[in-house]
Amino acid sequence: MTVRLRVDGREFPGELVIFDLDGTLVDSVPDIAAAVDATAVAADLDMPGEARVREWVGNGSRTLIRRMLAHGHDRAVAEDELEDAHALFLAAYEARLVKDSCLYPGTRALLDGLRDRSVPLACVTNKPEALACGVLQGLGLGADFRWMLGGDSLAERKPSAMPLNWVMEQAGVSAQQCLLIGDSETDVAAARNAGCSIAVARYGYNQGFREEGDQPDAFFHALSEIEILEPS
Repeated sequence: MTVRLRVDGREFPGELVIFDLDGTLVDSVPDIAAAVDATAVAADLDMPGEARVREWVGNGSRTLIRRMLAHGHDRAVAEDELEDAHALFLAAYEARLVKDSCLYPGTRALLDGLRDRSVPLACVTNKPEALACGVLQGLGLGADFRWMLGGDSLAERKPSAMPLNWVMEQAGVSAQQCLLIGDSETDVAAARNAGCSIAVARYGYNQGFREEGDQPDAFFHALSEIEILEPS
């Protein structure tokens, strides 16, 4: 069944819907922040806390840990220091993937509505694949996605078009038939590189989404605002 989606007053194809994970479907910052704080303590640094970590997330875990190490210090972070701290963070995060993380309101209803209409779904995130699968399974989303790609699944990650193109090829659909739902400038750039439509969550992490930058095709404030239109 071919459906269309209405977001922010605009209609989009629904032959394939690709979702970002963190900041789009799942608020994972509480567990990420706890792992960052544990890493900071191990590195004899001040714990940044959840509010600060919310400002840092969105560009991958290595960038997150680099920001933690550099916070409050006017110095470059050595690569060996970064690698050691990153390994500590991954271990701390893996131990508590979904202790305090939660689905954003409307996630379950939207995914159920799309699956009930046989819309193929994919999750494409820059989180490492093993951790992303753990989050999906832990929050009951493991069976929702026909395809799941992490940041280490392919040779390139978002904003490269490679992961989106891979999913579209597997689904047998063109970019014109696909909608990406995300929360960041990285998602917008990936969609533009792949040639597909992009809708962006206002509630997500957004990496300081700039109004003067490349804009998505639509914004939404809650997943419940995304309407599934039945074929006429």
